[in-house]
Amino acid sequence: MEAPQTERVSRYLAYSWKKLGNAVREHGVKTHPHIAKWHSALRSAGVPLKKCPPSIEAIAKRTAKSDSPFSINPIVDAYNAISMDLALPFGAFDLEKLEGSLALRVCEQPESFTPLGGGPQEETVLGEIVYADDAEILTRHFLWRQAEKGKITGASKRCVVICELLAAMGEETLQSSKSLIEDKFCSVLGGTLSGVVVLRC
Repeated sequence: MEAPQTERVSRYLAYSWKKLGNAVREHGVKTHPHIAKWHSALRSAGVPLKKCPPSIEAIAKRTAKSDSPFSINPIVDAYNAISMDLALPFGAFDLEKLEGSLALRVCEQPESFTPLGGGPQEETVLGEIVYADDAEILTRHFLWRQAEKGKITGASKRCVVICELLAAMGEETLQSSKSLIEDKFCSVLGGTLSGVVVLRC
């Protein structure tokens, strides 16, 4: 990845923060069209929504409370901005820190999980849907909480970014999201995009 275009990232982050904040003030957080669909899907999957809401919901709540976006580093800021622009859950992993293959799978037994930033070790529950590499759990309840392993830093060079859509959102949303992702990662972040792959499950 080339050096991030910091000024472009900051402008796009501010734009997306304001866009999602306006949408939340108009529709509400849980009743925002995309967030409401995620609530329905997660409820059907047995996810405890009060404790583990869709990842985009946490950001949406923050946009409604503050006019100023939070910043982590240019790479994270860029994919958070795209997440807010689309009002969809996003996550990302540093490929150089992963072991083997990346998979979305169901926990068949409790497994250990080290949350982002460290802190007490947690255990997943039977039937929990997670992202994992061949060695350990990388997220809990889809993209609700990310592990310390694989986190994106300012020094990350090769990343995989995940955008989660639901079939209920329709093919038009899928294609428009794909186009925006392809555009923004290059024009805003200044990176080289290897490709956008749509996985249907």
